Amino acid sequence: MIKEDRFQLILDEINKNSVVEVSDLSEALNVTEMTIRRDLNELEELGLVTRVHGGAKKKVKEKVNLSYTELTYSQKKTINVDQKRQIAKKCAELIKDNDIVFISSGTTNDFIFDYLTAKNINIITNSISIFNRFKDHPDYDVILSGGRYRARTGTFIGYFANKLLKEIKVHKAFVGTNGINGNNITTANEEEGNGLHIILDNATERYILADSSKFGIQAFFTFYDVKNITGIITDSDISPKTEEYYNRITRVIK
Repeated sequence: MIKEDRFQLILDEINKNSVVEVSDLSEALNVTEMTIRRDLNELEELGLVTRVHGGAKKKVKEKVNLSYTELTYSQKKTINVDQKRQIAKKCAELIKDNDIVFISSGTTNDFIFDYLTAKNINIITNSISIFNRFKDHPDYDVILSGGRYRARTGTFIGYFANKLLKEIKVHKAFVGTNGINGNNITTANEEEGNGLHIILDNATERYILADSSKFGIQAFFTFYDVKNITGIITDSDISPKTEEYYNRITRVIK
């Protein structure tokens, strides 16, 4: 069993039982106790568990996680701008001529337009801001999902938006997030999250956009699992330990 699989099984056991013992994990995973101790030490360094005598316990993050407050689109526009531009440039480099892409709402995603050089692109979006940036450019055909408008993020959500997203297949999806905590990719609104889950399932390549401040953040609703995505696009400020951890599960692009 490879290390990342053991990590996930260990985290699953801790989430289920709150406390685990080295001997029990060794027997369940059919590896030595020394291997389990090394795994637990690495997971503690990553901030995912707390080591105790003979095992480990669940890392208590509830107070931090529950304090997450969703900012408005206008408020987020001025935060971590350099990091967001780094991420947007990487996204633009991944988009090729004749691609069909989905770009979700988000202030990071808005910058993709500034760096995009590919031609004859079909763009699907649930964001009024993304739509307005691309709609008049001759190289882009743009589809806006429609639905119920959520002013806080400039996003279209709900039944009618999801109905369209279910019928569309895309080459690449670029989806923002409010936070990544362990394997959980999260957002502050469950209706936005449901739409993002649908389009990610309908994408050949699935990219999550998260600047380095988003790691360790658990927003209200988990809409996707890190192990099911193509990669996380982030900035150069990501910590080496965090980068190492997520490179075991998916691909970190920075």
